[in-house]
Amino acid sequence: MTRRAIPAIALLVVGLGGILAVGREAPVRSAPLFATADGTWMPAVGVSGALSGSWFCPGVPTDDADGVGGEIVVSNGGAEELIASYAVLTDAGVVTEGELSVAARSQARLDVDESADGASFSSVVVEVEGGRGFVEQIARHPLGTSVAACSNDTSPDWYIADGYTLDDSVETLVLTNPFDEPVSADLRFSTESRQAEPGQFDGFIVLPRSVRTIRIADLGARDEPVISVAIEARSGRLVVGRAQEYRGDRVGYDVSLAAPALRDQWWFADGERADGITETFSVYNPTDEEVEVTVFFGGLPLSATGVNERDPIVVPPRRVVVYDPTVVTGEAGTSGDADPPGTEAPDATAPDGSAPADGEGTDDEEGADDDAFVEFDDPSLELPVGRHATVFSTLAQPSIVVERVLTRPSGDSISTTVVQGATVRPPNGFVASAWRVGVGPTEPTEDALVVWNIDQVPSTVSVSVIGPDGASVVPSLSEIPLAEGAIATIDLVDPELLGRELVVSATTQVFVERSLPRGGDLAGRSGSWPLPQAG
Repeated sequence: MTRRAIPAIALLVVGLGGILAVGREAPVRSAPLFATADGTWMPAVGVSGALSGSWFCPGVPTDDADGVGGEIVVSNGGAEELIASYAVLTDAGVVTEGELSVAARSQARLDVDESADGASFSSVVVEVEGGRGFVEQIARHPLGTSVAACSNDTSPDWYIADGYTLDDSVETLVLTNPFDEPVSADLRFSTESRQAEPGQFDGFIVLPRSVRTIRIADLGARDEPVISVAIEARSGRLVVGRAQEYRGDRVGYDVSLAAPALRDQWWFADGERADGITETFSVYNPTDEEVEVTVFFGGLPLSATGVNERDPIVVPPRRVVVYDPTVVTGEAGTSGDADPPGTEAPDATAPDGSAPADGEGTDDEEGADDDAFVEFDDPSLELPVGRHATVFSTLAQPSIVVERVLTRPSGDSISTTVVQGATVRPPNGFVASAWRVGVGPTEPTEDALVVWNIDQVPSTVSVSVIGPDGASVVPSLSEIPLAEGAIATIDLVDPELLGRELVVSATTQVFVERSLPRGGDLAGRSGSWPLPQAG
């Protein structure tokens, strides 16, 4: 097992505006403040003490094609058995209902496609007695396996920042109405240059306790490098997932939840610049006002402080902007590789063309000792090679959705994964210090977890496995040191960890992403968030 830690610069997140600043002196060792976000939190464990907990899954493919299917995973880390009632929904309505008995400190799985009756997509609603445990889904496809948390709640509005239909890539919206009344909603989509509100989806209906799918290409958005979608209910509440088949310059498969609310901050723990890696962020503004968005990169060496001096991103109303972090914007210099414009070195010759005599400096009449002066390079705006974390923040009211698209080399091909940013918990900006991993790797996997310490004090991170006696810390993954503001990757290679529920805990606030193998004979990874533990 190897553990990799990456030095970081100080991170300070200030107040309601979400202003991000970089300290160039010694870091201020105090906990950061976070912006308050309206709406629901991201899927989380232990959100409420209700008598039952509802989980709404974004949907899995179930059309009986080879290599296609999905399952639901219910994790019970508690000391008592729990009962989970479930309903499988398709475009035909509820096709199966039943119960899963989940023994203490174990997991239970439901094979969804066994009962889907050939529907293109099926969604599952799970009710857990006592509000204990948590639920995730696994979607399988010939282009890869995708893991996603199921939602704790429904919402009238859902947003997707990055869709893709180039090279015969297919994006499908999966809309689930888990309730007994129909939902009426409007759909609109945006690209970098236009917005459309298809007439056939003006006040469209999702029938009670059913699933409706919409292929984005059928809306006229074919061969688009980026498409953002807003679904806003006139009445009722929905769950919206996005299934994406990537082909061509992107390769992979992803099923995940859309965003149930707009935010003023979006956080990403994983990110990387290296040869062959393409990383972009889609920033979607579905509002009627222009928004300026500041980008902060964490986990960088002090020599890269200039990266966080870049110009903000301007996102026009009802548009999406694709942000490439390798493209430099701003007014600072270029880290000494070349002189900044207008700062050419003075001519080191005398007016007659001869070299200055000893003691004849150019600074004053009496001459100056050139060696007495040290010229500092301007801070670099270029993102350095290696891993980084990223935060997108705006001073506006919650108004944006941000998703990261990361394509890495994978054997003789490439692998693409899309991840929506994480959010802080309203109303007090809570960030968890413990994260629950119900679906982890089933084979030894290096760099399976990416952990970002957002506090400005050193931390230690430990990984525990849920077993018959409860959570037990893995000795080789105990008290991993993590500097203030730093990123670490953690290998999950111990056979005792594979296929088990895990708990990642830290002594500070952290964001944790997981990076799992795509499955089968496919090389590459699929990124996703585990579930934060509510405080």
